[in-house]
Amino acid sequence: MLIGNHPPRYRAVLLAVVLLTLFGSAGPAEGPGILGARAGSAGTLTAVYIYDGHQTVYRDEDAAKIDQMFYSFALFRKGRVSVSHWKNFKSFQAYIQKHPGITPILSIGGWGADGFSQAAATEKGRAAFVDDVLRLMQEHGFKGVDIDWEYPGSSAAGIKSSPEDKQNYTLLLQALRSGLDALTAADAMPRRLCIAISGEPYLIPNLEVGRIGAIVDQVNLMTYNLNQSDTASHHTALYSSDPSALSADGCVRAYVSAGIPAGKIMIGAAFFGYRWNTKLPDPLYQPARKMVRLTYSDIAELIRKKPDAEKYDFAAQAPYFSDGKVFITYDDARSITQKGAYARERGLMGLFVWEYGEDATGVLVDAMR
Repeated sequence: MLIGNHPPRYRAVLLAVVLLTLFGSAGPAEGPGILGARAGSAGTLTAVYIYDGHQTVYRDEDAAKIDQMFYSFALFRKGRVSVSHWKNFKSFQAYIQKHPGITPILSIGGWGADGFSQAAATEKGRAAFVDDVLRLMQEHGFKGVDIDWEYPGSSAAGIKSSPEDKQNYTLLLQALRSGLDALTAADAMPRRLCIAISGEPYLIPNLEVGRIGAIVDQVNLMTYNLNQSDTASHHTALYSSDPSALSADGCVRAYVSAGIPAGKIMIGAAFFGYRWNTKLPDPLYQPARKMVRLTYSDIAELIRKKPDAEKYDFAAQAPYFSDGKVFITYDDARSITQKGAYARERGLMGLFVWEYGEDATGVLVDAMR
């Protein structure tokens, strides 16, 4: 999903212009209302991803602010779904046992995770996949599963893909839905079927969006990594403040128009950012070079040292750091609060983040609720 490199930018200025034409103004229609709302209101879920590759520090004070925790990632090993590579799962289990109000969800896949196209291609492969998933859920106490295939019909992540992925993805989800429902019928315990999909609308033609929206319970829309790789630009802005830029709002509107029910969408926030080298005094949307990934913990330390370099694009509802040497894009407490308020006002399911362990300050989790 989100470790290391992310997909190349397939969009162009034309895509942004088309989205603006279809969905209207890129800015908030009711800015004051959104600014005045509180994130995490009743009826809005909050969720965080946990990455097994990190030695996550879990804070007990965060538990009341989190409804779901996604443990990532299970991967394909020799054609079967496996968690044999996990190293830090016991600490996750202990936290969930201590805080039973949090729903634990198994996340499968991520950026560069091969195997989905092959498994989904045949009825036998889909049946084996479902068997593996249900077994892992029962063995490890998960109450839901998250399919993070990046992406059907695309080999951008170095994985195998096929033109048939579009239909086979739907068949895979339907088989998994049937398997989960059979377990629930046997023990009366609800199980949640989630998917994580790119926020970028260029992938919509690769999906049977309306059918998928009817099958799954929850869609984690990855409304981050929306930046342009060679331009100092926001990577997780709520609104677009430039015709060339994508935004969470534009992504939500595109997927809802394509057939995903708004009430099943979780919009994404980021506990990480990107840094570019630039000597321009006002670098936003200007050419820049050497994009580097940073955790929010790293960014918070830079802000502490240079508080005057912290800026805010109110049109985009997005913070950035600019000191005449570097430009950094990220989410902060203010922008996450705006996303939570947006989710509530637009009737979305809620807000999720990648990745919990990348904020040691705790202020971003606080902003979710």
